[in-house]
Amino acid sequence: MDDGMDDGVLPEDGQDWPLPPAWMWGCEDCFRLYREMKHPAARDPLPGAAVPAEGEAQLGLARHIAAEHRAELPGYAATCRVCVDHQARTARDRAMGRSTLTTEQLAREHRARHAFVPDSTVHLP
Repeated sequence: MDDGMDDGVLPEDGQDWPLPPAWMWGCEDCFRLYREMKHPAARDPLPGAAVPAEGEAQLGLARHIAAEHRAELPGYAATCRVCVDHQARTARDRAMGRSTLTTEQLAREHRARHAFVPDSTVHLP
């Protein structure tokens, strides 16, 4: 697998982007989705399909990580208001006897973004 270092996939010095954890580089899907997020033109869209925006590509990578790498997900960040909100929603749903499938999935997707998105972006709802 290409290591991504020669094509500007890795964050450069001075950029706000964190260096993704090593386990992401070991997963072909993570690597591909990360590259597509950083370089949307690298995506091989269907004929006539639009290239996804960075946010859409972020969501695709976050969904993959939430589904396939649960054990590697970062924990809730106490200083992140979005994490705190997800925890509160899940606890409220659980206390009211509601299904927590949706709230837990959204929380996992958000937590996944902590692994590869700048804090200034991931703290946005």
